[in-house]
Amino acid sequence: MNIKDLYYFQRLISTQSYTQTAADFHVSQPTISQAIKRLERHFQTTLFFRQAKTKALVLTPSGQQLLLAANDIIANWQHVNESIGHLRQHTLRLGIEPSVSERYLPALTKPIVEKDLLSSIHTVEMGANQLVKQVLNGQLDIAVSCNLDQTLDERLAVTPLRPFTFKILCSPDHELTKLDHPTFKDALQHPFVILNATYLSKLVFHQLAEQLSIEPQVMFESDNGTLINGLVRENLALGFISDIGAEPEKGLVEIPITDVQAPSVHINMIRRAHQFPIGLFKDVMDIVEETFKDDSI
Repeated sequence: MNIKDLYYFQRLISTQSYTQTAADFHVSQPTISQAIKRLERHFQTTLFFRQAKTKALVLTPSGQQLLLAANDIIANWQHVNESIGHLRQHTLRLGIEPSVSERYLPALTKPIVEKDLLSSIHTVEMGANQLVKQVLNGQLDIAVSCNLDQTLDERLAVTPLRPFTFKILCSPDHELTKLDHPTFKDALQHPFVILNATYLSKLVFHQLAEQLSIEPQVMFESDNGTLINGLVRENLALGFISDIGAEPEKGLVEIPITDVQAPSVHINMIRRAHQFPIGLFKDVMDIVEETFKDDSI
């Protein structure tokens, strides 16, 4: 069986037209017809039939199964071509989430430079959801990302690097500090300034508020940790921070969250499950894992 036959089959079902499919691939219409016949001979079944009234191509159960498989095979084949192309060029695309890069990028970069790999690694910074999408569609080879554990796709190979927790950040003059055991419920009576949707912390913040059935007062969202620290320092709002980002300013008070169940969250290294860690790929994976084993960071 020729993989190109799967391409023809996939496009034919999409276009519903032999003529259009042939034009899309710059081949003759009989080429498409012969490809479908080869597939049907191989599987010894009928893949679709043409509806009498609408002339639409209607998949049989066998055709539906083959289309699902063809989508995966074609996607994986494209990823394999891209991966081998990068191996030939000795390049790798690494994605990293902003909150992770703030703290860990210098430590990651040092061994990369020492091993003379800097020119071979193209690093981009983006939010967790976008990182996962780009790894799945082959635009990134490896990503270091903060993720809710239950949201990760089964098509990914995931290496947990470290868990992390969230805390409330406030000015020492804030009335929350006057309570003996301040809670997240107490904090939600006051306005917050939080990181925006680029960061996982926004999702976690709203999940925790939902547990208490309280609509939070979000005064401001930002991707700038320094700005958040400034607003908290001036006692204009509370902050919601994790223990992986840049260190908060000295003098600000961190309050642990103990009255609600935080979701399980980790910094993970993620890649496509079928991607084999060899050569440069394995070198970078080893560097990432070693970096996060260093508890002194």
